[in-house]
Amino acid sequence: MNYLIVQLSGDEALFARFQHKRGGLVFAGASREALTEEGALTTLLAAATAEARGEERIVLALSPTHLFLREMELPIDDRRKLREVLPLELKGETALDSDELVFDALPLGGGKILAIWGKRREVAGKISLMADERLEPEIVTASLFHWHALLPEDANRGHIAVTDGESLAVYRDGAPCFFRALGPGTLENGLARTLAALEIGKGITVEKVFLHGAAARQATPPVIGSAEVAALPVTGELASVYGDDVTAARDLAGAYAAALACCREEPVNFRSGALAYTAGRKKALKRLRLSLILGGACVALLLAETGVRYFLVKRDLDSVNTSINTIYREVFPTRKKAVDEVSELRSEIKRLGGGAAGGSVLAVVNKLAAAKSDDVTGLYEIELDGDQLRVKGDARSIEAVNDFRTKAAALFADAEVGEIKSRPDGGVSFVFRATAKEGGK
Repeated sequence: MNYLIVQLSGDEALFARFQHKRGGLVFAGASREALTEEGALTTLLAAATAEARGEERIVLALSPTHLFLREMELPIDDRRKLREVLPLELKGETALDSDELVFDALPLGGGKILAIWGKRREVAGKISLMADERLEPEIVTASLFHWHALLPEDANRGHIAVTDGESLAVYRDGAPCFFRALGPGTLENGLARTLAALEIGKGITVEKVFLHGAAARQATPPVIGSAEVAALPVTGELASVYGDDVTAARDLAGAYAAALACCREEPVNFRSGALAYTAGRKKALKRLRLSLILGGACVALLLAETGVRYFLVKRDLDSVNTSINTIYREVFPTRKKAVDEVSELRSEIKRLGGGAAGGSVLAVVNKLAAAKSDDVTGLYEIELDGDQLRVKGDARSIEAVNDFRTKAAALFADAEVGEIKSRPDGGVSFVFRATAKEGGK
């Protein structure tokens, strides 16, 4: 993910780009321009659009001088609930009606919060100006509230202040406890007044003050009472982002803190309610619409494939059924339409193939062929019911019939010939009955 931080101060605009890779930030370039003329910001935004590197997450960091801060006692840590409660809590206590303001808050610990609000019209104007240049910010914040990321690891004890010359943040053992915009005047006077008021009003004595941004560009650090004032140490992740360029690291520390907050935590964000960011939702809907179209196409293809498979299977089944019906009609031409052709054919095959003596039809036919001589002109209507055999046949003479019975008696039990009838051609017809022998297969 690429980040473009647009940080506005009283008289200049800072543009810093970062890439979020492997859980950390990579510095990708920055520029600073003075806002000396009307419309200068529009020109700078147009130039930033031209330098865009693919899809970027835009973050607008407002100047703290355009925001209002108040410390309040509210035992709520949920930021979303705080945004809902603050307009009611501050109703009638602000110069403008709460409906004309945008709110956010930071928990300070000990049941206290820092209420933050700004004028909705001013924030909406900045958003509209950037949106016209195709740089609509997804997050509108102020880097002041994320400077805890700049604290050196070895300086997280006691009261430490961080300032860029325009605002001040104070941390107690690394936890936020005080924020304030310094206002006009010299850095030395603003710091001196703020730290003195902090010591008198809250009993907080700041031991160290770290400078970055415009404050770090001064030739010599200001002298503020007994507090140790020094340029911000560039160590840890801050050093890894900017490498050996200590000057750039201090100059762009505020933008870095805002980008890091957007990556790792829920930043202070005034894009809520009527100013909520919707462009991302529209992009997500477009992606979802494409996914739905592709999903619908896949379902349609699946249904089409299923239909084709069903058609092919049905065609094969119809072909098999037609073949079975044809075979059934050939085997049983005189029967009416059967309920189940396959079952009837299977039943007939079993009836013809079974026998108590174990003789099969083929074995019986082979024996009859062995007993038949040339004078027996034909055997037909062979019926085998269990082990009982009945055969009709034709012969040239009665002697041929007796000869057939004699030969068949050696192959079958109870062999006899009956119903001998003369035929017009001089031959005779007869009926042969016998019993198939055991092991006569």
